[in-house]
Amino acid sequence: MKKIASATMILAIIALMVSCSGGGKSPADVSKAFVTSIEKGNVDDAIKMLDGGDKASEEDMTKLKAFLGEGSKQIAEKGGIKNIEVVSEEISEDGKKADVKLKITYGNGETDDSSSNLILTDAGWKMTMEK
Repeated sequence: MKKIASATMILAIIALMVSCSGGGKSPADVSKAFVTSIEKGNVDDAIKMLDGGDKASEEDMTKLKAFLGEGSKQIAEKGGIKNIEVVSEEISEDGKKADVKLKITYGNGETDDSSSNLILTDAGWKMTMEK
């Protein structure tokens, strides 16, 4: 009985660690979720995916929300997002940085190429503003 309880406890701890580390999401998953959040107008969710987004000043937060809101409007004007294709996902040798390239196809048939830089944090992969 103790072995079963110990095994259950270990599985629970592993599940908790995975959920706290971003749910095992890859950099490409985070990049796609970021774009999808902007499309849906969920700028607060998008900001949570930014490295340091939770530490932005009130002034910077206002600017960021306006910028992301404008992105949402532009996506809507193109008929929304029809498809997001991961073109490439490159993770650094040390596993702490990633570059993701996406091809976004809109409802009106237009396409855009998007490039994202991400960093691995204690909370999982986060979008960065660096190049």
